[in-house]
Amino acid sequence: MKRTISVLLLLVLTLGLLAGLSACGSKDKPAGGSDAKPADDKVYTFTLSMHDPKTTANAVYIQSWIDSIDKATDGHVKITLYDNATLSAATDIGDNVKNAAVDIGWLYTSYYAGQFPLSDVINLPMQGFGDPVVSTEVLWALQEKYSQVESEWGDFKLLMLYGNPGMILCSAEKPIQSMADLKGMTIRCPSGAITDVLNSWGASPVTMAPPDLYEAIEKKNINGYIFEPAGICNFSLQEITKYYTDYPLYDGPFALIMNKAQWDSLPKEYQDIIDGLSGKEASLGAARAFANDVAAKRDVITAAGGEFVELPQASIAEMQAAADAYAETWISKNTKDGFDAAAYLADAKAFAEQFGKK
Repeated sequence: MKRTISVLLLLVLTLGLLAGLSACGSKDKPAGGSDAKPADDKVYTFTLSMHDPKTTANAVYIQSWIDSIDKATDGHVKITLYDNATLSAATDIGDNVKNAAVDIGWLYTSYYAGQFPLSDVINLPMQGFGDPVVSTEVLWALQEKYSQVESEWGDFKLLMLYGNPGMILCSAEKPIQSMADLKGMTIRCPSGAITDVLNSWGASPVTMAPPDLYEAIEKKNINGYIFEPAGICNFSLQEITKYYTDYPLYDGPFALIMNKAQWDSLPKEYQDIIDGLSGKEASLGAARAFANDVAAKRDVITAAGGEFVELPQASIAEMQAAADAYAETWISKNTKDGFDAAAYLADAKAFAEQFGKK
């Protein structure tokens, strides 16, 4: 009898020990496979720099992306948005992200002439790029077809890549409706293709970041600028600008980039979550937010006394010839190491036509 009781007692103790081990195991590794969170409770904090004010459509969209990451990681990945270039100037964001002075940055490729030439294809004036959603589709289609596009972002973790609304000519004192009107004018623009094309149109281009535009126009250091409608209002330029040439010249690519070492510091579970909330679909969402903002901002410009003026067909043809000449220069410059830049540009135009029909 005593022996039977001893055996039963041993069996109960053994089952209790096994149950305890099972409970520990379930605590350290919850059910859910790849959705399981890392065992530690560490919170990963990052900075994100933008040069737009936080009230703009872009900043609101990026903040919603930040919030979705916070929620999906149960608060384990926290990103703080610094707007209005308070953490980094727009022209320095690439270097600052690369050197980890900033963890995540909102980069406009037009401030980095020659560094992202293939993504900058939508920057080529008057080559069929003027809609942000279409241009974003083009960029991701090109990246899928050409590995060289992804490679030029190799210094960073690329989170988003998308186009802005069509850039237009704006002036404070007289309408711009021809190359003759541009002659002798000092026009602010981002660097890159438009700089050379403006020169060929007879203007004197000056590279300048958006926060500096208001004062430059007030002091008549510049006669006009190239910008898109949402950006014009984001920096209150409608207050001191009278004329807007209603013709989309090109789109500029925006990229949300992250320092690679900071990205690598994240557990794979969190990397997977962020990847799922980034990429092409997130980029298209950003482009749609940009596009949806344009109509409202055009109304703001008109209400402030701004006049949208047409570009006559004769002027379009004259300006197109100069823009096409630059496109040939771009092809020549980027045809190297077996890469066919002419075929690449042709594909970009074909994709733009394809996605433009949707």
